[in-house]
Amino acid sequence: MDKTTRHALLVEQRRQEIVDLLQAKGSVNTEDLCEYFKVSQMTIWRDLKVLEDREMIKRVHGGALLAGQMDEPVYTRKQSVNRAAKERIARYACQHYVHDNQIIIMEAGTTVMAMCRYLTQRNLTVITNGLGTLNELSQRVPQVQVLSCGGMLRDVGLTFVGPQAEQFFHNVRAHTLFLSATGITLADGICDPNLLEIQIKQSMAASVQQIVLLLDRFKFGVHSLKNILPMHKIDVLITDETLPDDYRAWLEREGVTLKIAP
Repeated sequence: MDKTTRHALLVEQRRQEIVDLLQAKGSVNTEDLCEYFKVSQMTIWRDLKVLEDREMIKRVHGGALLAGQMDEPVYTRKQSVNRAAKERIARYACQHYVHDNQIIIMEAGTTVMAMCRYLTQRNLTVITNGLGTLNELSQRVPQVQVLSCGGMLRDVGLTFVGPQAEQFFHNVRAHTLFLSATGITLADGICDPNLLEIQIKQSMAASVQQIVLLLDRFKFGVHSLKNILPMHKIDVLITDETLPDDYRAWLEREGVTLKIAP
C-alpha cells in the first residue's frame, strides 16, 4: 500500500469516528475533536464539510450535529412550545426564589422570560441580555429597575452576546441567576447549541450567589452541542413533572434541589 492510499484510509477512518462520536453523544464541538484526534482546526473543518456534503452531519457554530437533528429553535417558535408548563415554572420561581431588595439576573430563555409577568417584589433590580425579556420588563418600570448589557444582537435568540456582553456580566454582582437551556441529559448535563450563548451564560453564573435552573419536561433527554456548567454548580432545578428515578438520583448526588411546579 502506497503512502497516498494509506493517508486516505486514515482520513476516512477519522471521519467515520467523528460520525460514531456523534451517534454516541448527539453533538460534538471542534475544539474537542482537535484534541481527540490531535489534528488542526482546519483538518477538522475539512472533515466536517465533507461529512456535511455527504448529508451525514450538520455543521453548527463551533461544532456539528447528526444530520436530521433539530437546529437551534428561533425565539418566536420557542415561545409557543409547552407554554402552560413554562408559565407554571416561572410563577413558582417568582413566588419562592425572588425576594424584596434583590438583584437578579434573568437570561433570555422563554421560560425565564415568563417570570416577568409574576414579579411583584419591592425594590427589585433585574439584569438581562434578552431583547424579549427587556420588552416584557419595560411594562414593570419604574417598579422594577432594569439593566441590560450591550453587545452583538443574535437574530435566533434575540440575545446580546459577545465580549462586550460577557465583560458586562463579569463586572456585576447579583443574588440569583435564573437560567434555562436547550436540553439536559445524564451524560452531558445542561447543554446549548451555540457557543456565544454558552459563554454569556457562564459569565452570568460567575457573578451570582445562587443559580436556579428552569426546565420543562420536554428538555429532558435532549442533547445539544456543549455543556453550559457542571451540574453541581446548579443550586435548584424547577420543572413541571416528576422525573424518572435515575434523574432524581443524579440530581441528589450533584447536590441539586429539585422542585416540581404545581
